[in-house]
Amino acid sequence: MTNKTNSILKIVAGAVAAVLLLGILVVLIQINASLKAQDNTQSDTAVATRATDDDVEILNAYDNESANGGIDEPAVTTVAEVAETPEATTTTEAQAQATAEATTQSQTTTAATTTTQATTTTAATTTTAPTTSNATSSSNSNYSSATGDFTMDTSGITDIEIDWHSGSVTVIPYSGTTIQVSETSSSTISSSNVLYYTVSKYGELKINFIKANNFSSAGISKDLTVYIPSSMYLDELSIEATSANIVISDAQGTLSVRDLSVETTSGNSTIKGITATEMSADATSGTISISSCTISTELDIEITSGKATIALPSGTGYTLEYETTSGTVTASGSSLKGEGRTTITGTGNLKIDVETTSGSVTITN
Repeated sequence: MTNKTNSILKIVAGAVAAVLLLGILVVLIQINASLKAQDNTQSDTAVATRATDDDVEILNAYDNESANGGIDEPAVTTVAEVAETPEATTTTEAQAQATAEATTQSQTTTAATTTTQATTTTAATTTTAPTTSNATSSSNSNYSSATGDFTMDTSGITDIEIDWHSGSVTVIPYSGTTIQVSETSSSTISSSNVLYYTVSKYGELKINFIKANNFSSAGISKDLTVYIPSSMYLDELSIEATSANIVISDAQGTLSVRDLSVETTSGNSTIKGITATEMSADATSGTISISSCTISTELDIEITSGKATIALPSGTGYTLEYETTSGTVTASGSSLKGEGRTTITGTGNLKIDVETTSGSVTITN
């Protein structure tokens, strides 16, 4: 009995000892974990403090330099971004308040900078819409556009391009100071067939028969009248017409242009009173009449199934290059056929280039 009791006591004592050892081990593990957590907390607090201080210094430097004339926004991580990282989750209340104030200041500065930049960009790229009457307009960064009759200041306009279909185009230099454009028709002009024009930021005024490219859908013939101040100098005046006549009149004044170009298909062109450095006139199934014009360097004439008459100022010398196919060229009384080159009176500083197919060209001076 005694031996059995002793065995039981030994087992109990061993069990108790094992429990004690296990308890001690658990306590040691907890103490070790607590120490590590404390070290990490201190390290994290130091990191967050350094990040906050650095960002506040950057923002203060940015504000000071902005007040002295402005600088580009620095490519740095904001305080808000640092606060979002795990390392910054244990900042103190004072640090959090400083962070919030710095963030608010940064957002205010950024918003002001963005607004200023947007205003500057808009001012640099927006094209001022032309003054119009009876017109509907719109604009973007490269050009403004509108429909209907209009009156426009000449400031900034260097080129005028007209594309017309069915009817007539009349350009009248006059003593006024604005460009005036209007259209008339025996039919009703509606929003679907009204003229359309654009003004680019490069100074190009373009006047179109309608906005759409399908002219046949307009189902209308219209007469366009364009008044241009005689005092205005154009770099380029270009007119293209189909089933329409072109008239540039000197009834009220003359016009100076570097490059004048007219082209008709099934229509006639009449040009009077223009002073130009270069001039070109093309006609298919139509006629060309040029008179009272002063041309400095070059005149190009192309006729297909039509006729051209050029009356130069008296005594004008020119060099003629010609090419005919079933057509004739008459220059100062001389009839020319085939292909060739000849100088007619004077120095020949003006170069005239004539090409005709089933047509005739007559030049007088």
